[in-house]
Amino acid sequence: MKRQTDKILTIAIVIGIIIIFIGFIIARIYIKDSFQYETIINGIDCSFLNINDSKKKLETNMNNAKIKLIFAEEKEYTRLGAYFNIQLDNTNVLKDILLEQKNKSNKKIYNMQNLYKIDEQKVKEYLYSLAIFSNGNSDKEPINAYLNWNEEKKEFYIEKEVLGNKLNIDDAYNYMLTSLRNGKTIIDFREITDITPEITANNLEFKKQMEEINSIVSTTIEYKLYDGTAYTLNYKKMKNWISRNKNNEYIIDLDKNVPKFVNEIAKKSEYELISTKFNATGIGEIKISFGRKTYAKIDKEKEIDRLKKQLKNKENASLEVIYKPLPNYTNLKTYIELDLSRQRVWMYVDGECILNTPCVTGNVSQGYSTPVGIYYLTYKTMNTTLEGYNYDGSTYSSPVTYWMPFNGGIGFHDATWRGSFGGNIYMTNGSHGCVNLPYWAASTIYTYINSSIPIIIY
Repeated sequence: MKRQTDKILTIAIVIGIIIIFIGFIIARIYIKDSFQYETIINGIDCSFLNINDSKKKLETNMNNAKIKLIFAEEKEYTRLGAYFNIQLDNTNVLKDILLEQKNKSNKKIYNMQNLYKIDEQKVKEYLYSLAIFSNGNSDKEPINAYLNWNEEKKEFYIEKEVLGNKLNIDDAYNYMLTSLRNGKTIIDFREITDITPEITANNLEFKKQMEEINSIVSTTIEYKLYDGTAYTLNYKKMKNWISRNKNNEYIIDLDKNVPKFVNEIAKKSEYELISTKFNATGIGEIKISFGRKTYAKIDKEKEIDRLKKQLKNKENASLEVIYKPLPNYTNLKTYIELDLSRQRVWMYVDGECILNTPCVTGNVSQGYSTPVGIYYLTYKTMNTTLEGYNYDGSTYSSPVTYWMPFNGGIGFHDATWRGSFGGNIYMTNGSHGCVNLPYWAASTIYTYINSSIPIIIY
């Protein structure tokens, strides 16, 4: 009995060894042509599958999958993969993976590019059928957040951005083809859609820009003008000074707009100067008229600098206009002086009187009186002939050596035809408005006079 039992046990062991050996051989053959355990290809488990089975599984999974398309504005569409006739492009990719694993690679997860081939016409037809690509439904460009004016609060606020959905159908087509070829079942077109603006309402730098602008715009600068009126700079003007620089940042452009505002003030604050003080020779301080229109003008450069600083400091203020220095004729050092009553001309150079001469001015009786005022040389020339009309309509022609006009056709010149100067000659036998001088006096003035020397007639 024991011998029979041993025999049976021996036979069982032999059979077991044979079965194990056969299983080992089968496993060797099977594993040799199959992927390793936990091999994932483009998201699909191909463990222990050979190339043909893997091909079938990859194609089946993709064709049975629901392909989800996601667009801007929460729009979604779903289509079964089979609609696009998805097939493995070729098995060489799988062979390469298998060869890599035979070479004892530990890599298990593979995301292969262009793994599948797709019916391109089906993709195009499907996209064109979607409502999102009809009637301009995907043409909305994003709108940046921007500054807007709140009239009630008298300040700027941020108007929220508007999201876009701009998507070119050709771009969508290429993107979908690439996604399907790579085995993606969720295709998010938002990744290639122009959705988000460059500037959004929650941008901290944008908020800082708004706060800086509001702090300046809330400043009020009042100018008191010469005539007693006031001219005010406040939010009404400054809210229009907002612009964007080359970096797309909101700024209040003081460099551009302050000079424009100062020009406005300049026009309103300019006023005519009627007379000024002068220390007349032998008389003392007198008032003299300017003759030609002369205006008090503001100092634009100083006013621009002051106003910029005031606004940058965000300080309210009541200011008086900064004028350029008014003409001062009380401490002149170099000038020509003519007293019509005394019929006398003086010339001072650097405080020294170099000329004191009688003269003859315009004929009072015939309406040719020389006008009073403050003038400057127009030009000077020698050896010319003065021509014009007499009171009775006849003409005159007077050759002179020195000619120095300062008020239209009125000027200094020599009058060698006269035997005397001064006194009351001018009342009935004066000139046509010019200042007749002895030859030597005209020569002296001609030597020293220039266009910067004031000629003061009173």
